[in-house]
Amino acid sequence: MKKGNVFTRALTLTLAGSMLLTGCGGGSKTAGTKAVQEAVDSDGRKMEGNLYTEGLPIVKEQEIFTIAVIGHPLAKGAYEDKPCVIQAEKDTNIKIKWMEIPSTGWQEKINVMFASGELPDAIATGITDSSIVKNLPQLVPVGDYIDKYAPHVAETYNKYPDLKTMLKQDDGKIYSFMTNSQTARNDSTSGVLFINKQWLDNLGLPVPVTVDEYYAALKAFKEQDPNGNGANDEIPFSFCQQYYASQFKMMMGAFGIKDDADHIMIENEKVELSAAKPQYYDALKYYHKLASEGLLDVEGFSQTQQQYYSKGQQMVVGSFLEFLPYFVVGQENDSQYIPLAPLKSASGEPLWDGIKDKFAGWHNGFVITKACKNPEALVRWFDYCNTAFTTKMQWFYGERGVLWEMDDETGEWWNVNNYPEGQTKGEYRYTMSTGPHAPVFLTKDDLDKFVQKDDPLAEEREDSIDLLEPYFPKDYILPVFEKTEVVEEKENLRVDIDNYIKNFTAQAVLSGIDDAGWKEHLAKLEKLNTARYLELQQQTYDSTNAN
Repeated sequence: MKKGNVFTRALTLTLAGSMLLTGCGGGSKTAGTKAVQEAVDSDGRKMEGNLYTEGLPIVKEQEIFTIAVIGHPLAKGAYEDKPCVIQAEKDTNIKIKWMEIPSTGWQEKINVMFASGELPDAIATGITDSSIVKNLPQLVPVGDYIDKYAPHVAETYNKYPDLKTMLKQDDGKIYSFMTNSQTARNDSTSGVLFINKQWLDNLGLPVPVTVDEYYAALKAFKEQDPNGNGANDEIPFSFCQQYYASQFKMMMGAFGIKDDADHIMIENEKVELSAAKPQYYDALKYYHKLASEGLLDVEGFSQTQQQYYSKGQQMVVGSFLEFLPYFVVGQENDSQYIPLAPLKSASGEPLWDGIKDKFAGWHNGFVITKACKNPEALVRWFDYCNTAFTTKMQWFYGERGVLWEMDDETGEWWNVNNYPEGQTKGEYRYTMSTGPHAPVFLTKDDLDKFVQKDDPLAEEREDSIDLLEPYFPKDYILPVFEKTEVVEEKENLRVDIDNYIKNFTAQAVLSGIDDAGWKEHLAKLEKLNTARYLELQQQTYDSTNAN
C-alpha cells in the first residue's frame, strides 16, 4: 500500500432475575436469535435482557464466559490472578474462565476445537488467518455489533479506515477484532548493519559509505590486526541466516534490492520478484568477491545463532547484522560499534528492508464463536478493555508505576523498571499482565505519546531506525484476509520459491556465478511458476490499494 496515514441483529439472553447466567455455550451449540426484551433499570439505564446497553457494569446478574488464550511460559500465576482481569470483573460483572493453552501446540488445539465444534466463547491471542477464513460459519460477525455495542472500537476503526480493510472477509463482514499495537517503530526493520568504529579509528579509516569503501575496510580488518592481539583472527563481516535480525538478504539493499520472506518488491505499483532483477546479479558478484577473499564469513549461511554470538563475544568480528550490537558482542563492547546507512553502489539507489510506521496489529487477535450465547455482552466487554488508555496499559504492561508511568496532564508515557527484586522484567510483565496477548489495541495516538527516558539501549535502537528509515521502500502490501484457496496457492508457491532462492543465493555467494549461471537461474525461476505467484501478489496489492 502507498504510505499514508495507516491507520443482525442482536442476540440476547432473556432477563433471568437473580440467577447466575452463563455465557459459555455447551460444545457445538450455537447462539440462536431471540426477541430482545428492552427495559429500563432502576438507575435509568436501558437494558436488553440482562445486558446494559451502555455504562458499567455491563450485565446486571453476573455472566461467565470462557476465553482460550496462550499461556506465557514466563508467567508465575494464573490468568484470573492478574490485576487487569480482577479489575475487569469488578467493573463489568463479567467473569472470564481462562482456558490457558501452551504456545507449543496452540494452533493444533484450536484446529481440534473447530473440527469438533467444542468451542470456547472466544479465542484471544490470535489464530492463523486460514483458521478464521475456513471457520467463518462458527464465528460471530462482530462487525455487525460494533456500532451499537462497542463505541470506542468503532471510533478507532472510523479514524483509521485501513483497519476495516484488514479485518474484512470476502463477504464484506468483520469476524475478528484487532489487537496488539498499531505501529512498532522498533520493529520497522529487523537487523542493522554495524561496524566496529574503534577498529576503523585504529587503522585510520573513514566510516564506509559505498560498497567499495566497505570492501576496503573489511580488507584492512583482515590484514592489519585491528584488535591488536597479534593474531590473524579477525572475521571482517559475519551474519546468521538462521536468525531473523541477521539474515544476509538485508545486504541486498546496497544494490537497490529489497528482499524479504516473500521475495517481492514494488516499483511503480508493480509487484516484482527481487531475485530476478539485474541488480540482484550485481550483488551476488560483489558478495562472492568478499567471500573468495576471506572477507565474508562463509559459515554465515549455516551457523546457529549461538555460534554467531560466540564469535562476537571473542571480539573478532568487525561488521555484522543484528538488532543491537550488544546481542552479538555483549553490553561492555556495544559502544565500539556504530550503525551504517545502506551502502551506495552503481546499481541503483540504496534501500533497506523496512516499513515506516510498520503496522504491528493482529487482525486475527480476538474472535467470538457461535458457542457464545450472549455475544453482545462479550463485545461490550472487549470495548471496555479498550476504553481508557490506562486500562489498555494495565492489560498490556501491568500496573502503573512498575513498567510504565505517565503524565496525567500531557498524556505522555514512558518505560520504567521498578519490578520486584528477584524477578526478571519478563516474569513480572507476563505474571501481572497479558502482554501483547491482551484483548486491547494500542492506537497510533496512544503510541505517539510515548517518550524515551533513561534507556540507553532503546535510544541506540531509535538512532539506528532514524538512520535507516529514509531508505525504507515507500510501497508495501497491507496484511489482509483472503480466500482460503488464494492463501494456500500463494503459500505453496512461496515455499518452493523461497527454498530455491535461499539455496541459489548461498551457492552463488560461496562459489560464484557468471552470465550463463544467471541465465539458468532465471529459467529455474520461470519453472517455479513465479509468473502466477507475482499475479497473486499483484491482485492482493491492487485490492488493498483500491480502498
